[in-house]
Amino acid sequence: MNLVSRLLAGLSVVAFALPLAIPAQAAQKGEGYKRLMHTGNSPGFIDFSSKRQKQTSQRVKKRTQPAAQPEETVAGGGEAEATDELVVYRPEELVTLKLLKFEGVAPAEPLAAAIQAELLEPANALRVTAAERKAILADYQARGFKPLWTGAGGLTPRAREVLDVLAKSGEEAMQPADYLPNALGSFDDDGASLGNDPARLARLDLGLTAMALKYARDASGGRLIPDRLTLYNDLKPERVDPANAMKILAFSPYVAAWLKQQQPQHPAYAKLKEAYLALRGAGDLDTSPIPAGNRVKLGQTDRRLPAVRKALMGLGFHEAEFRVETEGLPPAARERALARETVLDSSLANAIKAFQAKVNLKPTGTLEPATVTALNQHSPRENLDRLAINMDRMRWLPKNMGERHVLMNQPAFELRVIDKGRQVWRTNVIIGKPQTQTVAFHDEMETVVFNPSWGVPQSIIAKEMLPILRKDPSYLDRNGYRVILPNGKIVKSRSIDWSVYGNKIPLSVQQPPSGDNALGEIKFLFPNTHNIYMHDTPTRALFAKPVRTFSHGCVRVENPREFATHVLGLDRKEVDSRIDSGESTTVRLKHKLPVHLVYFTAWPDEHGRIVYYNDIYGRDARMEKAYNEIAVAAK
Repeated sequence: MNLVSRLLAGLSVVAFALPLAIPAQAAQKGEGYKRLMHTGNSPGFIDFSSKRQKQTSQRVKKRTQPAAQPEETVAGGGEAEATDELVVYRPEELVTLKLLKFEGVAPAEPLAAAIQAELLEPANALRVTAAERKAILADYQARGFKPLWTGAGGLTPRAREVLDVLAKSGEEAMQPADYLPNALGSFDDDGASLGNDPARLARLDLGLTAMALKYARDASGGRLIPDRLTLYNDLKPERVDPANAMKILAFSPYVAAWLKQQQPQHPAYAKLKEAYLALRGAGDLDTSPIPAGNRVKLGQTDRRLPAVRKALMGLGFHEAEFRVETEGLPPAARERALARETVLDSSLANAIKAFQAKVNLKPTGTLEPATVTALNQHSPRENLDRLAINMDRMRWLPKNMGERHVLMNQPAFELRVIDKGRQVWRTNVIIGKPQTQTVAFHDEMETVVFNPSWGVPQSIIAKEMLPILRKDPSYLDRNGYRVILPNGKIVKSRSIDWSVYGNKIPLSVQQPPSGDNALGEIKFLFPNTHNIYMHDTPTRALFAKPVRTFSHGCVRVENPREFATHVLGLDRKEVDSRIDSGESTTVRLKHKLPVHLVYFTAWPDEHGRIVYYNDIYGRDARMEKAYNEIAVAAK
């Protein structure tokens, strides 16, 4: 039994928590937003609605939190502003599985000869990656084109085990139809109908090899290439090597088990899968959305309220349940009592208020358009789609996260320290604005700087400071910044004619250590090409905001002193002493600490309950659009 199976066997059904809703802009599902449809004959099959495909936009519209959120003009972060201009997802390039030439001795065995002939056939319809083609051709040639999966009776028992794994890929939120060999009509077909026709058996043998490799590729590294979805992904999934995979397919008696083990072995994947299967098996997922309407206040009547009660009950807000005693009442009185289900009473108002707080809406207890939208966004269907997306994202994670590591989930606005699979500490964070998003990537923390200086990025100087300095040249002087000439000389900002500069400014601006320093008291460095790091901030009030996208891309930590104790292994007194000294000092970690900046809109909390978060940067929507584009291209 593989690790995922063992975890699933010991887990109870996941309870669902619900802390956040998708932003208001994302709620308006217009162009470019497609929904995964879990339909079809195979359990868990994901198809795509053709009528939604017709609405596909050529550009994914950015989805951000409501515009009313406050922002800082100049504060924290060393990163340059970037734009995310990827328009159309480009799937991995495929090539035809064929031999250009063969100069060896032709096989004498009919099925082997048929496989060789199929590979030499110009019209061969099988398409694989270039690396897979190289591995397949090398293996078949080395074995004299002998079949891997077929014989006179069709598929071998070993092949049927592999086909069963492919058929059940829907349980992993994959598309079984993507892994059905072309030579078979369905997964129930064992190839016996092909009889002793060598040509047809050859096509089946090669087709099953190609599909097994494709499954291994997708299971180990995801169905999408993350760096082609957004410029804010810097992720290199550890996909299975085709050459090594072919050796296992050719010689291992446990191929089916090996294929299953290519799925993520992280405990969080097991929880997501458990939730996915439980939700998929819960019954009808296509509940009707709650209609739009006017605001409903306490004591008012609305025909939508029974549906609102049902939706809230399904999300765990049991106070919304309508209770009335009608036994013994005359018909007219009974009818009046039942009609109260359409009244927004105090119990329903409390349930609505609790839900609003969970999804970062103002907890008024009234039924408002934004509340209706949020309820519809957390329907069983929407949550099932979200689980499928995040199960695929799990395949982008490193196979070894590190026994002790830092996990910062952007949509959750939180950072966790994980040790031996257990959360030992967490804190809130602030991340990048939609136009300066925090990048998803993996690195290693190396140093911690106490009382840091802040070298202001050129992008911030040009785009945010320069307009101010043209009107007020002494702005930097008054606010404690240093202006540094190319020769290293420090000058007053009022001595510079800022009107002569455009986007390129041959000056540096530095903010020395102080209570007002944009980096606060500490910064945590894990050197990377994005110039992203973690740091303190003087703008502490922003941590009280439910949606915390205020930085230029760096990660601001709410409790940096305590974080430093976990990172450096120092006690709190030592950390406080270094900061209180006022001196800028750098401490190198004894052992580099893996840092994972990830993007998951569904993730288990420390109790194993699945929590759903905002698609704050619209990256779920990009994945859905990419799935649609692949589906259209495959037709």
